[in-house]
Parts: sequence; structure tokens; C-alpha cells
Amino acid sequence: MSKALRDSAPDRPVPVEKTVSRDIARGYERVPIPCVNAVDSEPSPSNYKYVSQNCVTSPMNIDRNITHLQYCVCVDDCSSSTCMCGQLSMRCWYGQDGRLLPEFNMAEPPLLFECNHACACWRTCRNRVVQNGLRARLQLYRTQDMGWGVRTLQDIPVGTFVCEYVGELISDSEADVREEDSYLFDLDNKDGELYCIDARFYGNVSRFINHHCEPNLVPVRVFTSHQDLRFPRIAFFSTRPIEAGEQLGFDYGQRFWDIKGKLFSCRCGSPKCRHSSSALAQRQASAQEAPEDGLPDTSSCSTDPRAP
Repeated sequence: MSKALRDSAPDRPVPVEKTVSRDIARGYERVPIPCVNAVDSEPSPSNYKYVSQNCVTSPMNIDRNITHLQYCVCVDDCSSSTCMCGQLSMRCWYGQDGRLLPEFNMAEPPLLFECNHACACWRTCRNRVVQNGLRARLQLYRTQDMGWGVRTLQDIPVGTFVCEYVGELISDSEADVREEDSYLFDLDNKDGELYCIDARFYGNVSRFINHHCEPNLVPVRVFTSHQDLRFPRIAFFSTRPIEAGEQLGFDYGQRFWDIKGKLFSCRCGSPKCRHSSSALAQRQASAQEAPEDGLPDTSSCSTDPRAP
């Protein structure tokens, strides 16, 4: 369009951001979570029940016996190497500010065992973060091309606990028969029975966090009121400083995209996006160009330790 035509064209109306819910959590979180929409006329989502902690709809037999808990007898703030709860996690990974220490392994996070109600320490000790609940100011908002998303209304330093993935605890066998699997989070117990968190019908703000190929959140398995390894809490911590107004995202994992990639592509917009339509086309083209005799091409073997 020429400049003259542009200048003569009527101005497009600027989208007006409307608050469609002042708090999607209905007061069940420490801070309200407003919902806004400046894209279309979609109201605040109502096809689920907001819950602030994991729930069950059938018996799960979680071991909550207080006599089965390992506990500490600390008289300090549980920052010393003698804290029994910290030893379960290899050490206490929280600093004085409640954030993960810089040396925490974000790529392969260890299990975190926070102090519990059997401990002799104070409720305000350093080793209690996730159990204190959501404190970051978050907002549910309508994105241009990814449906609903979650952004932060405040700057979030690296290593900060942001929110927990909350939903209905179900068995792996129950997950297999459910038609909608987009909200499943595997608890990945290495030994024995397998369980999932399903946020389809019951969930919190985290059910709206979109996938990102360069995520600013990482899920960490945390134990607070029990130490039943089958049922960790899934806590999201920031992997880098996140600016106010920035959308939150975590990596849904390869298994998700192996299935869902046949139905839609990733729109995270990252230069390193692995699941966009163009990335998929490149992989398909590479597969077609592979040697047809079935012998591996060793001319440029990958040295990436993550390669299968």
C-alpha cells in the first residue's frame, strides 16, 4: 500500500484490554490472578474447577503417616549441612532469599525435600518455599495465536518459585483411557506404580502456561507434607530473570510433541524452536535426503549427548 493510501485509510481501532475476571482463583491463592482479553470476545475460561492444591477423585493411598517422615532437629534456619531434610536433597538448595542457589542443576533438577510438620525447626526456616504457596503476581491473558497464556506482572529473579502444576492425581492406567490428554503431567516414578497430574477438570493457573522451546520455567519435583516418592509436587522455578509482562513457558517434552505435533505446530516464536511447522518441514526433508541403502551416514556424527 502506498503512503498516500495508508494516510487516507481510516485508523484501525486499537484493541481495548478488558478485565474478564478480577481473580480466577476466587481468593484461594495468596495473591489474586486477574484475567484480561484484548484479542477477542472470549470470556474467562470456565470449563474447569480452580483448585490451589492437588486433589483426588478416587483413592490414591498416599503415605501420609507422620511416623514415616524423615525430619530434622535443627535449631538454626536449616541452612547447615546437618539438616536431615537438606541431606535428602543432597543439600538445602534455597538461599536466604528463598531462591534456588546458583549451582542448582536446572538441566537435571534433583528431588527437593522441604522441612515438614514432623521437624523440630520453625515454620519460618529456610527450607520451606513451595509449601508457602504462590506469591508472584501473575495474569491470565488472551494471546494472539496461542489461546490463553500466563504472564508475570512483576520482575522475577532467576531461581524463584513461581507456581505449582496443580490438578487431579490419577493413575497411569486411568490416564490411558481419558480422551483429553493435553493437560497431563507425568510424575515419572522410576520404581513401581506410575501416576499423573491431570489439570483438565481441576487445576490452577499453571494449566494455561504454554510450551516454549526456550523455556523460562523448569519443573522441579518437591516433597513437603509427605515423602511418598510416587506423588511429588511439581513446582515451577524461573531458569533466568523474567521481566514484567513476559509470557511464562516451560518445555512440554518430546513425548508431547511426538503425539500433538501431528495435529498442530509450536508457535513459541523462539529462534531455536524445534516444533514449528518450518522445523518439522526441515526434519522431513532431512529424512528424505538420508542414504537409501539403510547404512548410517557417519560423515557428520552428532556429538550432542542428548541425541538418542
